[in-house]
Order: sequence, then C-alpha cells, then structure tokens
Amino acid sequence: MQRDGGIENAETQSRDPNWSAAADAQADTRHLHLVVAWSAHEPERVGESCALTRPCTLGRGASSHSEERPRLEFFRSRPGEQVPTGFLTAPKLSRQQWNLVAKDASLTIENVGKSPLLHNGRRTESCRAVAGDTVGVEDVVLMLVTQRPKLISPLGSAAFAFGAADEHGIVGETAETWQLRRELQRLANNSAHVLILGASGTGKELCAQAIHRASVRSKAPLVARNAATIPASLLEAELFGQVAGYPNAGSPARKGLVGAADKGCLFLDELAELGAAQQASLLRVLDSGEYQRLGEEQARRSDLRCIGATNRALDALKPDVLARFPERISVPDVNARRADIPLLMRAILARLAKEAGLAGIESSQELTEALVRHQYQLNFRELERLLRLACRTSASGRLLLTQAVRAELVLPAEGEPDAERIRAALRNSTSASEAAIALGLPSRFALRRLMKRLGMAASDSTGLEADEN
Repeated sequence: MQRDGGIENAETQSRDPNWSAAADAQADTRHLHLVVAWSAHEPERVGESCALTRPCTLGRGASSHSEERPRLEFFRSRPGEQVPTGFLTAPKLSRQQWNLVAKDASLTIENVGKSPLLHNGRRTESCRAVAGDTVGVEDVVLMLVTQRPKLISPLGSAAFAFGAADEHGIVGETAETWQLRRELQRLANNSAHVLILGASGTGKELCAQAIHRASVRSKAPLVARNAATIPASLLEAELFGQVAGYPNAGSPARKGLVGAADKGCLFLDELAELGAAQQASLLRVLDSGEYQRLGEEQARRSDLRCIGATNRALDALKPDVLARFPERISVPDVNARRADIPLLMRAILARLAKEAGLAGIESSQELTEALVRHQYQLNFRELERLLRLACRTSASGRLLLTQAVRAELVLPAEGEPDAERIRAALRNSTSASEAAIALGLPSRFALRRLMKRLGMAASDSTGLEADEN
C-alpha cells in the first residue's frame, strides 16, 4: 500500500504494540536517509527524516498522479512509530526541485528547480552524496545524508515533544540516542555498579543522573565528586570521613562521600585518574559497602551504588577494580550522532537567548551546515563554545559563519570520509582492509591514522582484526 506521494504505508503505521517481525528487520537494516537540519520557512521540521529506498523527487507540496517518481514525504521517527508530517511547503522551493536516486550507499542528486543546490556548502548542478554529507536548497532547507534504520525498536512511550530534551535533559532523536536511553533505562532497573565510558564532553554525568533518577534509589541523594580533584593524601578522609577530633583536636566529624551516599548513589567522575593505590581503597566498599572512618575502630556499612565514569581506556583501571563494575555503558560522541546536532544547537541557543534576555537566537544555513560537518573533539562543550563565539562575532540578528568561527572548524577534506561514513564501512566489512578499500583509502594503516585524527575510539573497529596478524 502507498500514501499519496508513493511512501510505503508500513513505514508510517508501524508502532507499538503492533510491532512485527518485518518491523524488526527494518530496525536492524540501515538505509540512506535525509534528515532536516535547518529550514528557513519550517523550522519545526528540524530532525524529521525520510528513507531513500527508491528513485524520488524533492519538491514543494504533494505529488500529482502524473509524476513518474514519488515525492519525498517526511516523518518524525521515534521508537516503534513513524509519524508522517507531510511534504515541504517552502514558497521558494520549486514544485520539482531535485531528482534523487540512492544506490550503493550513495545518493545522486540532480537539481531541476530554480533555487541552487548546495553540496557540503558549495553550489553545484548535481552531486553524489554519501553519509555525513550535507545537501540543501540555498536559503530554503539544509539536510544531512545519514545511514539509519527505517524504524527504531520500541521503547515505551515518549513523554516529551519531538526534538526537545527528555526528562533527564538528553536531547536527540537519532537511533544512537534512543539506544542510549534504552541502556540507561535498563541500568536504572538493576542495582549493580556501573562504569560510564565516553569521550570528554559527551554527557557522562547527565547519564549518571538519569540512571539514579529513574532507579529505586532516586529519593536518596546522588553524591558526585570529580575523583581527579581528590589529593592522594586526602583520599581516605574524603571517601570515608573522620570522627570528631581526628586528626587534630577540634576537627569536626565528617561523613565522607561513602557515608553521605548511603541508600543512594556515589558518582565518581574521572575515576581512572586515581592512582593504583587510590583505586585499591575502593575495593571493599565496592564489594560490600564496608568502610571505616578515620580515627574510628568500628567498621561501618553504606548501602550505596557506585557509578564511575572515565574518558580513558579500560586498562587505566586496575583489573580488580574494573571487575567490580559489571555494568558498563558507552556514551556516543557528537560525531556519531551528527543528525542530533541541529537539535542540540536549538537547545543551546534557547539557553543563550534566555541568558541574554532575548526572545530567541537563530542560526544561519551556512553556520548550521558548518557545525553539522565539523569534527568534534570535546563534543557538547565544543559545540556550545562555537555557538557562543558565533554570538559574539555576528553583527546581525542571525548567527553567521564568521571568520572567527571558521578558523576554529575542522571540516573533512574534499572526498575524505568522515566518522559516520567510516563507522558505516566498518559495520559492513569483515576486516579493516576491506573497510579501507570501501572508503577509497590505500590501506588499513591509512584508515587507522584517519580514525585517530578524527578522534574515533579504538572500539569503533573492534572485531575487524582478521587481517592484522
């Protein structure tokens, strides 16, 4: 069956509880999609997407029966459902703007309308785009080419508006973000100690707060401390506390972090920054909650759950400490969820506007395009810094891609694959060499160097070592 415009009805109606085996297959298979990143006339469409499963056209309004190809209709994709939002209606968009054909993980676009076609920010009459590229109609709409499932596996009902922050402050509608929410919900439902892994600025503390807030311990405190700031000589005092008068007369009694977290959670950020001896101090607490305040002979017990976080490799932790964290979760970086960047920008700009006492702050098409393609090292913190820089250096009411911002950007070289395209090649390959060939790189060593330069984790290529020995 088809909707007007040729879009399959199964794509629009699959939703929980009628999730089927066919829907499971669609959730596992990734297709090329166009995701709206910026729209001059319909800003509420940001985050909407459309799967490119057949030759089609992009244009204004609904397609007519006389057209040979169906017109792209966009959807709000959420776990277990695809909600249709209709066709683009921007007045500067031609009735037939683009002809599109997706084949072999690439998208061929021919511009047949009046407004210019943009490919990675450059004007062109036609282009071959791959995942990670941007395509747009100048001054009308900007879209990101990405690979994602046609359907996202069900995860209960979402109680927040599309594109908005959820109850834990997490923003995003990509499959990666919904998988993160799924994992956080699972972790909230058990009691084991958790280790949160992720690069700097990915939101590890936000995830720790989400786990605690959704758990049975939510009514007790979440005690948080950056472990890297605890001097080695004061670690036991900070963790376990001390009795009154110890070590000096007049010293007040202190509960310590472990005692304060009783019945709740103890969040230790940058856990791997502790030295080996400092890490060993945690073993008994992690095993049984048992600890001893300085100056006190009697052992105490704290009913706590420990949540650790680190941006370092696992071997930075002592094996016996690592073994005490049976649950682990990796937080995806911004480069792995590029389609969420416009939604993150919107959330940050709303906060910046509130700080400045403004009704709102808008981003230009050019700035949005650049920030969507920029290779991030410090993730959300870096995105906010670049937006603040744009605020300071833009003379007009809209944020522009100023020279100051441009100087900070790291954009993929022409023809060079970005992180999303590399991950797609790794998923679809059986070895690093095969992935390198698919990406047009000379060898697996060139692929490793590129991954390192893009700040990609070694875990991105786990399992692709068949040709390494």
